[in-house]
Amino acid sequence: MFALDRLEALNAVWRHGSLAAAARVLHVTPSAVSQQLAKLEREVGADLLVRHGRGVRLTPAGLVLAQRAERVLDEIRAARSELAALAGEVAGPIHVGAIPSGVHTIVTTAVTALVSAHPRVEPTIAEVEPEQALARLADGTLDVAVVESWENLPLPRQERTAWTRLLDEPVHAALPRDHRLAGARSVAVRDLAEETWVGWSSGSRAHQWLEQTLRGHGVADPRIRYTVNGFSTQFAVIANLSAVALIPSMAFVVAPPTVTAVPLLPALRRTLYAVRSHVHSRPAVTACLTALTDAALAWSPPAHDPA
Repeated sequence: MFALDRLEALNAVWRHGSLAAAARVLHVTPSAVSQQLAKLEREVGADLLVRHGRGVRLTPAGLVLAQRAERVLDEIRAARSELAALAGEVAGPIHVGAIPSGVHTIVTTAVTALVSAHPRVEPTIAEVEPEQALARLADGTLDVAVVESWENLPLPRQERTAWTRLLDEPVHAALPRDHRLAGARSVAVRDLAEETWVGWSSGSRAHQWLEQTLRGHGVADPRIRYTVNGFSTQFAVIANLSAVALIPSMAFVVAPPTVTAVPLLPALRRTLYAVRSHVHSRPAVTACLTALTDAALAWSPPAHDPA
């Protein structure tokens, strides 16, 4: 018999690629993960990891066990969900991961309503980018993920997940208030070809979307000089350094008055989804999805947003 926490540690290393990343999603230290895996290697009687550059990779034995462990862990999660469903009570922990603009808006509204209706629910919220959120759904460290999928760069759907469409929203050009086009009724991306851009960190899916969008609209060599995380930080760069950005309507809830939103023509859009693992049937997860759907239906753009 292999201890579940050791199998979980191995599966997390396989899923997330390093001891440090596994430790973060398991909320333990890298040393604790390493100790669990050392014990598992003694139980198995074989090496499960080998050094690879600055990180580690799984040996053939480690890969076999990690893949089998995922099936075992899925069955354990499914059993817990079914037992909770039999009890019928909306209670217990619910772990929600969401994109930053979702946290600022519909997620906090939904969780407030959820706890008000079901006081025995114990929610946690993590700000997580879509690709990370889907990985954490797979390893069970998230119950629900609120993710974005761009119209021109759809988010790939993983197996064994269920997707609930929450809302569609436009993307705007975010400009300094004194920009020459700040008062325009609409603006084309190509009209901003000579501007200095701010985007998300290089290597992120959001950064990939910005590059793909600019080039697809005739900006062959965009000057993306500033790469920062967080819309509030991007707005600060726009206002203080005269940069421009493409930002979804929802994110303008944190925009200062020194930044204005101008609709794009042709329009760009993104869709927000609530995603859960197919193994979840817990009443708390179902109630959370209902609360997210209700919050999305009630959402309206900020007053200063032209949309």
